[in-house]
Amino acid sequence: MTTKNEILSLLRRNPLTISQLCEQLGVTRNAVNVQVKQLEAEGLIRQSKLRQYSGLGKPAVFYETSPGTEDIASGGYRVILLSLLKTLANRTDASDLGDALDEAGRQLARDAGLAKPVDFESGLKAAMAAADALGASTEAIVQSDGVLVRNYSCPLGSAVREEKCVCRALAAFFSEATGLPATEQCLRDDRLICQYLIKQSAG
Repeated sequence: MTTKNEILSLLRRNPLTISQLCEQLGVTRNAVNVQVKQLEAEGLIRQSKLRQYSGLGKPAVFYETSPGTEDIASGGYRVILLSLLKTLANRTDASDLGDALDEAGRQLARDAGLAKPVDFESGLKAAMAAADALGASTEAIVQSDGVLVRNYSCPLGSAVREEKCVCRALAAFFSEATGLPATEQCLRDDRLICQYLIKQSAG
């Protein structure tokens, strides 16, 4: 565990001062200060309203984790997603599950502010950047009938191996973000390679 993660772990339990962090971590004040400033700049921690008055000089500042960071290092989402997919697959037919994933992908694009793009190129660029931010590694390949977005790092790989129709969610995401129909053409035989063909009308 790095010092940064150790600081986060301690501050999740109680607000602490720099001196208290140094004491509990067994590191120098300078080492803690560097990490605290970085964590504060990233919005992961903040100064608490608590102050420690000793009667001399300025009161000591307490630090605490910021709201919304409770799950910053959580591995729970993957487990819950896989369990949810299994449950839905058992309780609904394939077409209903596919429709739900389509809508989830479109909603993802809308929530990211990517729906209704000014033009195809800007929409595609923004969608690829958003996918990369989720852990993808995309490139666009121009083809005779449209543009193939190839992704060499599937951000939903575990879910896709469990339920192949998960790919439809990202296809719908690209469709909503570009304003054109998109279909998944993913390769799943060995290493996952995501592919989404965004169809452009001839001429």
